Amino acid sequence: MFDLASKNSGTSLARSQPISPAAGAPAERVSQWAARALILCATVGALHYFYSRHLTNIYGDAIAHMEGARRLSDSQTPGYAEIGSAWLPLFHLLAAPLAINDHLWRTGLAGSFVSSAAFFVLAWFTFRLAFEMNHNQVAGWVSLAAVLLCPSILYLAATPLTEPLAVMWSVLVVFGLFRYQQSGRIRVLLGAAAAVFFSTLTRYDGWFLLPFATLFVLLCAPAAREWATRLRHATLFAAVGGAGPTLWVAHNAYRFGNPLEFYNGPFSAAAIYARQLATTGFRYPTDGSWLLSLRYYLEDCKLVLGAWSLELAMLGLLVLFFSSARRRRCAAALLLLVPIVFYTESMAHAGVPLYVPTLFPHSYYNLRYGIEMLPGAALYPSFLLGPNLPARRRTAALAIVLCLYLGQAAAMTAAGIEEMGVVKESLLNTPCRSGRQRAAIRYLLQHYDGRGIILAAGQWPCVMPEVGIPYRRTITEMNHRAWQQLASGPPLWVGWILRSQGDSVDQLMRAHPSAFRDFRRVLAEAFQNRENLEIYQRPQR
Repeated sequence: MFDLASKNSGTSLARSQPISPAAGAPAERVSQWAARALILCATVGALHYFYSRHLTNIYGDAIAHMEGARRLSDSQTPGYAEIGSAWLPLFHLLAAPLAINDHLWRTGLAGSFVSSAAFFVLAWFTFRLAFEMNHNQVAGWVSLAAVLLCPSILYLAATPLTEPLAVMWSVLVVFGLFRYQQSGRIRVLLGAAAAVFFSTLTRYDGWFLLPFATLFVLLCAPAAREWATRLRHATLFAAVGGAGPTLWVAHNAYRFGNPLEFYNGPFSAAAIYARQLATTGFRYPTDGSWLLSLRYYLEDCKLVLGAWSLELAMLGLLVLFFSSARRRRCAAALLLLVPIVFYTESMAHAGVPLYVPTLFPHSYYNLRYGIEMLPGAALYPSFLLGPNLPARRRTAALAIVLCLYLGQAAAMTAAGIEEMGVVKESLLNTPCRSGRQRAAIRYLLQHYDGRGIILAAGQWPCVMPEVGIPYRRTITEMNHRAWQQLASGPPLWVGWILRSQGDSVDQLMRAHPSAFRDFRRVLAEAFQNRENLEIYQRPQR
């Protein structure tokens, strides 16, 4: 993606190119291989550790992401028709080939492999970025230690969640723009633009990063560039990176008839929040307050990344700000602060909730959003070990920082891995432990006969993978044509209905009772929070 070779020439731009780690002395090459080996061991070790403890596929969003990946090949309408509106598609597209395998789908390993690969790349390029910005290996090891000794990212790297992939793209964007600023090469800029493009198709964080990155290209291009050239390059960068949001808006317009379906459609964060307000009246504590949102997000970062990581990052930022030469040369690093602005704004005005146990309502929800600040928290401490620092002091500083990170990791996991913030959040909020999910799974494991099932989209995420029912044997409102035909009676291959009060199936059966007269209720249970479950079965002929 990036032009990684360093070529010597007589131009000032060529002389200012960053040093490639692969081109260093033998000791540096050994250091690079040692870094790769450590990253690989951490990646494989984390996946094995959390998977063997059945912790990788319990987040509600993780299970839903695996459903999205599987449905691309296993559905009433496989392929493009299964790309939804709220979640961006890249993670699902990457996991889809692996999710064809039943075991990889049902265990979530199809998505875990994508996250683990992303973690390897983000750790490696964080190491390289710190090395090249500071011109020394020790700075690279400081940043790498911040990544590898962060228990939260090690856990998320083993899960089918989109955060590791999104963090990887943000590191590649900054790496590419740093390289472009040093070399001025257009293909390096295109590599950074491609990273932004993929970022905008992974999480909406990338949409927010795009204008800041474009502004960087305009203002922080190589000094020799004229303003006309800067403007052309910024326009090119914005056009390539902005193709992602353009494609997504066009997809929503074509697929759902509403270009902003992802923002205001029935599965959007705004619609979910509106339904919550209508049913419970509970307002998010950060709603409407930018300052309170900032407080919650910083508290989240402290819980997820650790207090020492944030304090060292602040010290590194101060060093960067007070050195004018380094500030300009390493200005791309400031783009890693963008997630603070994005999540603060989202919490204040876009209906995005984030709960931390140390603030009201003293709960765990979306704590993993804090991991988006990991690249900055890892890179900024490396500025404490600049090229002018004597070698002995660098080594001593590395030892001190390693001790701090090790102590921090030990403190975060001291009460047991299941008490760590992001793990505890997944355990507390997993839908697979709810009463109605377990009841449906128990009954179907004993009685399911292979016939089709009618159910509401998003209401039963754990049933299909745990029972092993292919999605092509299901009909939901997302299968528009098949769903509309249910009003005149389900097809003969359908033998089951999962119904819950107020869901789309309940509404359909109330509107067209005669269409379902062949079905008899075989299970009815009520649970806490006014949830209920009804299972209907059509007698075999």
